[in-house]
Amino acid sequence: MQQCLHDKSGGLSRPAVHGRVPGHRPIRHRGLMLIGPRGGGRLTPAVSRRALDRLLVPAAQVEGVDMHLADPDLTLAAEDACAFVLVLPPLGNLSNPFYSVHPRRNDRFVAARPALKALFPEVDFAAIAFTGHALGTLAGTCPDRFAEVRKVLAALWATRMRLLLERLPVRGVLIDLPGPGWLPRPPIPGEGRRRVWIDPDDRDAGADVLRHRLGGRSR
Repeated sequence: MQQCLHDKSGGLSRPAVHGRVPGHRPIRHRGLMLIGPRGGGRLTPAVSRRALDRLLVPAAQVEGVDMHLADPDLTLAAEDACAFVLVLPPLGNLSNPFYSVHPRRNDRFVAARPALKALFPEVDFAAIAFTGHALGTLAGTCPDRFAEVRKVLAALWATRMRLLLERLPVRGVLIDLPGPGWLPRPPIPGEGRRRVWIDPDDRDAGADVLRHRLGGRSR
């Protein structure tokens, strides 16, 4: 995961991984940033903008809640942090009763399960490689049947996100990015007022939101 540290010039240092489990291949969480005890107060507009740019790289959008939860290093690393910033994962990037996804590239559609094949017998899932393509196809094929899939996804996503939040510091920011209107991210039990909507095309405004929420400096 990314660790929001500061070098002597006050800027962000390279991402760091703490508390690695012996023999375990470290997982880099591009959409999650942990902030050290003194990091929040040192967030200037420039540093906040660089932090947001890191979090919004395209590679972060393939991460799902499953990948974050599967990292045995995350809990230990979070113990050394006082806050976090997390880009909310896409709703469909998780394994569920209808389909399985790749354990690290959670945007990869691995296989349709029998329940999904029975619900959508007319869909050729062999031609589908990504979750976004799969869900768009289902929604376009039959919105009513897709609503059944979406209900299950939303419930699982909210439950797993609650488990993830329990491993992170109490103080934090949940970045909600624009997505398809037919696949909204539901509320997470216990999320409080940590969720913020950020327009990726207006990074300066988004950086101001982060700085304000994390108690950063005005300059």
